[in-house]
Amino acid sequence: MNRWYIAPVFALTLGVVAVAAEPIKLDLAEFKLTPAAKVADDLVKYENDALNFYANGTASAKLTVPADGEYVIVIDASCQAALKENAKFTLKVGDMVVKEKFELTAEEQKEYKFDAKLTKGETTLSIAYINDVYKEGEYDRNLFVHGVRVEKK
Repeated sequence: MNRWYIAPVFALTLGVVAVAAEPIKLDLAEFKLTPAAKVADDLVKYENDALNFYANGTASAKLTVPADGEYVIVIDASCQAALKENAKFTLKVGDMVVKEKFELTAEEQKEYKFDAKLTKGETTLSIAYINDVYKEGEYDRNLFVHGVRVEKK
């Protein structure tokens, strides 16, 4: 038997197979949406399979962390830029700020990854859109969150 095949065969024989933990995908429809100011509720809403921030506000959801450890939080987002600036948000888990005032690098939809040390148990993950700007007929900066998942490193 070729020596390059011995280790995998031996591992399979013993039943030792490394399996990556399944990512925790948060259901966007389950996020609680709260506008930052007294604005119409439809300015921060879940629609078309995305969290749509047309005004500053926060989206929060329950997160159950299966074990203490290092994780990557992946936010799939896009935006409409205004005044030469993309949308910014603050990402928190519980009371811990994972990333403050993060600016998207493009208007197009893409994934943004953030490292976080999380503790086993139930907590809250929140995304706060923080730099809305609007002038009728001229500009309107908005944030769209298309997906949120948490992966064990």
